[in-house]
Amino acid sequence: MFRNIFDSHTHSDNSPDAQHSVTFMCEKAIAQKVLGLCITDHCELRTYEQEHYETRIAQSVFEARKARKIFNGRLSVRCGIELSDILYDPAHVQRLLEQYTFDLVLASQHNTADGTDIYYTNFKEWSATDVDTYLQWYFETLIALAKWNNFDILAHLTYPVRYITGVHKISVDLHRYDDQIDTLLRILVQNGKGIEINTSGLGQELGDTMPPLTYVKRYRELGGEYITLGSDAHTADAIGHGIQAGMQMLLDSGFQYFTFYEERCPLQMKIS
Repeated sequence: MFRNIFDSHTHSDNSPDAQHSVTFMCEKAIAQKVLGLCITDHCELRTYEQEHYETRIAQSVFEARKARKIFNGRLSVRCGIELSDILYDPAHVQRLLEQYTFDLVLASQHNTADGTDIYYTNFKEWSATDVDTYLQWYFETLIALAKWNNFDILAHLTYPVRYITGVHKISVDLHRYDDQIDTLLRILVQNGKGIEINTSGLGQELGDTMPPLTYVKRYRELGGEYITLGSDAHTADAIGHGIQAGMQMLLDSGFQYFTFYEERCPLQMKIS
């Protein structure tokens, strides 16, 4: 049983699809013996105005900073953001990063090429060729994100399989994309950027982390140093879920430390 539990990917009710306040999340984290929590509410660039993200981000930052003071000494609270579809409007992203002081910036890609959130995509209606074409595009997009480079952690690297395989039961051989993933990991390592072990899939139909162990090990083999653990909790009860398994994955991959960010600086924390 690991004791040094830090959850670096969580969503408060300032995200459109999450349920609980930052304060309640912090109280739950303490009850579940989590020592550190980063609030990484969503910011979707394609729907920035429609989903009122300007207001949501401001409120998330305010509440995370307030919670940091309230829970000081009981819980390390950090302020983050999860950016998706960054390349749709990188100039806007740059303005956001200049406006707010975040502890952690997560980079994600939740959408297809036409901007459709894959949560709403019925992959059963796609041909095998369509799925393959989409996954090639997805990993090329992550490579472009890695080259853009103004983030800290690439979130849930194998995110599409949560839906393609987990929800729609379509088998995916990720090894078909090993060359692209290898290119991606090399760029991240070269730029001093990290990945996360996203543990949300362990409690969902996928039954695995994102990415799976194979790619965590490969990141380490290539010299990767910075890796966070995140439950991707959208409810307070999910905070810390799967982090124990994620810590063991780190050890199995050759890591002795995990990472927790403060003012966008990686703090290496002993696995214990």
